[in-house]
Amino acid sequence: MEFLNPSALYGLFALPLLLIPYLLRRKPKRYVFSSLYMFTALGANRTARPFRRLRLPIIFFLQLLLLALMIFALGEPVFTSRPTKVAMVIDNSASMQALEGDKSRFFLAQEKAAGISADLGFGAVLDLYLTAPRLERFGRESFSASEALRALRGLNPLDLGEAPLDYNNALGQLARQQQYDRVYLITDRPARGQGAAARIITVGQPQDNLAITSLRIHPGSLAEARISASVEVANFSAKDARVKLTLRGGGTPLASRELAVSAGGQATASFEGLTAHPYFEAEIDARDALALDNRRFAVASTTRRLRILAISPRPQELTSLRAISGVALDIVAPENYEKTDRSGYGLEIFHFAAPAVLPRNPALFILPPQQNDLVELRAAVTNPSVSGWRDGHPLTRYVNFSLFRPRYARALNPRMPGESIVRSAEGPLALAITQQGNNHLVLGFDPFPYLGQENLPMSIFTVNIVDWFFAFSGGRGRATGEPIEVSAPQAGDRIITPKGEKVSLQPGVNLYPATLYQGIYQLVSQNEKNLIAVNLRDLNESDLRQPAPIGLAGDSDARAGTSVLLPFWPYFLLAALFLLLLEWLIRPPMAGAGRRVALRRKHAVT
Repeated sequence: MEFLNPSALYGLFALPLLLIPYLLRRKPKRYVFSSLYMFTALGANRTARPFRRLRLPIIFFLQLLLLALMIFALGEPVFTSRPTKVAMVIDNSASMQALEGDKSRFFLAQEKAAGISADLGFGAVLDLYLTAPRLERFGRESFSASEALRALRGLNPLDLGEAPLDYNNALGQLARQQQYDRVYLITDRPARGQGAAARIITVGQPQDNLAITSLRIHPGSLAEARISASVEVANFSAKDARVKLTLRGGGTPLASRELAVSAGGQATASFEGLTAHPYFEAEIDARDALALDNRRFAVASTTRRLRILAISPRPQELTSLRAISGVALDIVAPENYEKTDRSGYGLEIFHFAAPAVLPRNPALFILPPQQNDLVELRAAVTNPSVSGWRDGHPLTRYVNFSLFRPRYARALNPRMPGESIVRSAEGPLALAITQQGNNHLVLGFDPFPYLGQENLPMSIFTVNIVDWFFAFSGGRGRATGEPIEVSAPQAGDRIITPKGEKVSLQPGVNLYPATLYQGIYQLVSQNEKNLIAVNLRDLNESDLRQPAPIGLAGDSDARAGTSVLLPFWPYFLLAALFLLLLEWLIRPPMAGAGRRVALRRKHAVT
């Protein structure tokens, strides 16, 4: 026998409360007697005790049984037969690396799965599934119970976030399509309800955690080779914390800081005057549950050049960008954008154009068409004057805005959160938007062509734009699970993973998708070596306090014609209704008998 809603059984602990009305002394009633001598001793003894002697009538046991039956009915009990075809879904996302004492959550999940496998009957078959990078089957063949145990021992969690998935539909569909008698999901997320064929088994408890959420290396500007770094640390707990933050370059310690992080907040540390290294690593000295997010990697740009891909129906105006030292420019028409290999570019400029999907590279949008996801353009204005700007921002550095007068502009109405950099009376003219770890800048005016000394305020603003994007060109990296783009791989090219595995690249295949672990990936091509930093960026995996529960519907996943489950909670409910009727039939005679006994006593006294 199993319970689909076992949490309802906690109501059994409240059953002893039914004794309280029978233990308390009843309120005395007033009666008239000719003499009180015969009640003196009896009255003194009874008033000295707040509780009367416990005498439980039959009606008490009926009420106790009635409440117990109702609680069992709420628990939704079912008779089960031993399943013969089972699917075991193991959560192998990054949060399963969190420690519970001296064991990881994934190890606890393996123990739970081993216990379920051992309970399967002879001849039962078991299929294993993993949730990361997507819900898919592990192995092509089904396992016996003993084979499943050996396969489970060889599994490890990945440095990936959990894929967004509606488990109620996914597990139900899996049970129906593959004709499973039972589907078990073992995860660190709590369950809200259980399904007819699906079961959720939760491992682990809510815990506090600290995490590095950002490491950026700023290579300065195209004209000045200075390197700085910024590190952001988040505190996923209800207590303030102090941690030691260490920055390393190529494995060598460069600097360290003591950082105070408020409860539920973030703190940022900056490091200036750094020397060049192949890669950088930030680490916090925190003994928390999840060690994975205590480290983060970044790679600085190795060249003093910014590669720009410009997309414009008017390319002649953009060619003037080549006059800026350190800029390498390629221009394509909007209709050829999707056909272009965009790997290796530090900036994409959409000049009177916009892509169907936001690009993976940082992007500058200049007067985009109305059909875009970032902004809505307001009415056109001629020669607008600047009414305000973001003081201290790199984009506004050295610009004399009293002389800054675009010939034509349209104020911007943002469709997603952003920072207003330059404003006019009509609204923002320049918006900085961060989306999916990328910096995007939207302009409501056209700064091109680049005229140098002929239009100094606009030229300085244009150079600031180029330097601002160049400053972030080396530190963006990739998120775990995000493919690495490879430009025209040749025979002999390979990827070296953070675990030291060497993977040969196939000619003509421009993506390497298996970025399953955090660290530095090495792209070896034609005797050249490029480093790519890959980090866990899913904050849901780092926040171990209260993960979102998984809700299952009771019957949505039951396979057609299955005989594994036989619900019998309705019988408990019918029995409870029968006892309720029986109590109603018994109570009036008992009450009448009590009144007759009291009346006979009154007549005997008189």
